[in-house]
Amino acid sequence: MPEFSIRKIAVLTEEIFHEGGPVAQVPRRRAAAMALVKNPFAGRYVEDLQSAMDDLKPLGLLLADRLIAALGGDVKQIDGYGKGAIVGTAGELEHG
Repeated sequence: MPEFSIRKIAVLTEEIFHEGGPVAQVPRRRAAAMALVKNPFAGRYVEDLQSAMDDLKPLGLLLADRLIAALGGDVKQIDGYGKGAIVGTAGELEHG
């Protein structure tokens, strides 16, 4: 079982009052939750990374909970989401 030890967590929120087009009556809220974790696969080739996905589920749930809280706690107010990854120089594209 690989260990993805957490080095940092950051949550960013923003309120968008105007970004082109008509001015919104209620500012749009946007948030991002980010975690910097140790990559146990860095610097080596690993054939199957699927088992590591289960190890990352608790981190995904933690970040989702922090995002929901940052946006006021009402999931019905969230109308979209996405995800992304950045891999360091010793990692491979598949690690993200």
